[in-house]
Amino acid sequence: MLRYHILLFKLNRLVSRNKLSGVEEISLAGQLAEMIDSANAAARVIADLADHANPQVRRIALNAIRRSRQFSSPELQPALVRRMADAEAAVRHDAVWIVQETRMDSAELRAALRRLAGKLQLPWDAERARANPGDTALAAQVRARMALDKLLEKSAAERNQALATMALGVATDQPYAEGTVGHKGLLHRALVRRQAGRRLNSSVKLTFRKIEPTQVTGNKRFLL
Repeated sequence: MLRYHILLFKLNRLVSRNKLSGVEEISLAGQLAEMIDSANAAARVIADLADHANPQVRRIALNAIRRSRQFSSPELQPALVRRMADAEAAVRHDAVWIVQETRMDSAELRAALRRLAGKLQLPWDAERARANPGDTALAAQVRARMALDKLLEKSAAERNQALATMALGVATDQPYAEGTVGHKGLLHRALVRRQAGRRLNSSVKLTFRKIEPTQVTGNKRFLL
């Protein structure tokens, strides 16, 4: 705890003197990450630094959380939603980076990713971002679009699996609420498939016997 307060004092002093370089920013994020060894420690950093007035301090907090791999704090997702709407493009980029690495999901996160991505289109804008590495705002949008697409792809796969399971009649997580038109339609189609399968199994199967050719004997004139 003492090391943490000393680091905060050093951080605030550097920020107040406008002497926080990029190298110092990375170094401070690494030192802070070493102190984040639990969800409670991550929550403390989020409360103290995630909404700091200085954007560099907000970046340090996000990078320290990402490097510590402590993502179970309940305060993290709301903080990421706020930072994805940050005025500083680099802060938005770092917030999306955490979402992309952890693949955390919620309705609020998806809405924040959608707002940040805007009308960006892949893969054309991704190529444009690679050609302009200094455009941090565009890089944040590309990351947001990619992260959102992954979450939507996961949801689509889960929904398709639920539909396939329901069709077999052994679904546990129903894609439609019970009693709705969609749910009744799924039950009816599953019933029709089972009935058709039973009819096919119980139907009379025709068998064919090979007829051997017979030898013709006697007077062939009467056979014409």
